[in-house]
Amino acid sequence: MIGVIPKLLEFRIIIEERYKQHPTGAGNSFDEILCYEIHHGSDGEHEGGLTFLWLAKKWGISVSFLGELIHDHCIGLEGADK
Repeated sequence: MIGVIPKLLEFRIIIEERYKQHPTGAGNSFDEILCYEIHHGSDGEHEGGLTFLWLAKKWGISVSFLGELIHDHCIGLEGADK
């Protein structure tokens, strides 16, 4: 798993930069963008929230990598409860 965390961090930064060009109005952090897309996002074909498959396609990544990003996001939420 060496290299996974830098890969996640790098992608988070890419998404934050991409969304600066096209803001959602839901916030600028990767976590806010991720939640927005899952619960309210659209991809031109689907509206009202995106499935993991649709979001992975929109972002040009595998569903497995999206799962790693979501897992990383959830670990952060657990830390916020402490």
